[in-house]
Order: sequence, then C-alpha cells, then structure tokens
Amino acid sequence: MRTPEGYRKRRKRYDEPGHAHYLTFACFHNQSFLRSVRTCAWLVEAINEARRKTPFDLWAWVFMPDHVHLLLRPRGDIAVSGILSAIKVPVSKRAVGWVRREAPQFLPRMRDLQPNGKTFHRFWQRGGGHDRNIWTPAELREKIGYIHNNPVRRGLVAAPADWEWSSYAAWMRGTDEPLSVDRDTLPPLNTS
Repeated sequence: MRTPEGYRKRRKRYDEPGHAHYLTFACFHNQSFLRSVRTCAWLVEAINEARRKTPFDLWAWVFMPDHVHLLLRPRGDIAVSGILSAIKVPVSKRAVGWVRREAPQFLPRMRDLQPNGKTFHRFWQRGGGHDRNIWTPAELREKIGYIHNNPVRRGLVAAPADWEWSSYAAWMRGTDEPLSVDRDTLPPLNTS
C-alpha cells in the first residue's frame, strides 16, 4: 500500500485493485433510519449479498443510527461504486417499500424534491458518501479503532463491546455475528 505522489494535496480517489477503502455513507438528511433493528438486519443481508455479487474483504464495520462506516478491500477489479450500489440499493428499496405499506405517515421524512420537480423517496443521502483510500498498516489500525470507538464517541454506549452493530466483537471475541470479518486477508498491523 504505497502513497501516490501528491495524494495528500489532491485527495484524489483511487479505485485500483488491491487498495483498501474506508467508506462512510449517511442516511437521508442524517436521520436515524438505522436505529431500527429491522433496517440494520436489512443492511446485514445487503452486505452479505454484496459480498457474493461484488466480492470484497470486510475488515471493520459499524452501523450508527444515521450513518455507516466500512473498511474493506475490493477483490480483483471490483469497483467501489459497484459495492456501494450493491449494498445501498436493496436496503433503500426495502425500506421505502416497507414505509409505503406499513407507515406511510413517515414518507415525508424520506421525500427528496429534485430541481426538475420530480420527487423521490430516499433512505440514503444522495451520492457515494466518502471514500478514503488507506495506504499503510498504521492507517488501517487507526481506522479500525475509529470505527469501533464511534458509538462511544457519540455517547451511545460506555464501551465498544456494548454496541451490537459493529465488528468489535468479531475482532475481540471471534464472534462473527451479525457480520463476519475477513481476518485472514488483513495485512499485519504492527508495521508502519
């Protein structure tokens, strides 16, 4: 994982085979759509299905009430945009469909009026979110810690182990529920 010349200055995104990515994507208008166990379960299913369709190594993850962090490495020539689409589209379709059937009074919170006058209902914020390439083991180590401590920093729990929706238990106790991590593909983190 070598840093390309000028990376720090330009913050250009690199979608090249073998590069790790720290991804962050948010719920529409940063609303707490992931506070529900139902929506988190849909996200788990979507990530597992995306791993089959667009293979990637998942090294760390956390679902916060209003956003998601994933640390992953696409396999082969899989594009990050394809991974994001494979994760986000099914969750959005299920959530909007469920709200239309079961809680139509919630639809205004999902309404996105476009400049052209068209209206869409969204679960996720528009766009691909934030994608940061990770170049060194030190950055990997820092991002894993950041991901696992995110619920503590937000005041949701006292310790990372108390948050159900993260990979902390997978790394500390070997518990691969609700999502497994790919321990065997993570580079050694004890080097710079």
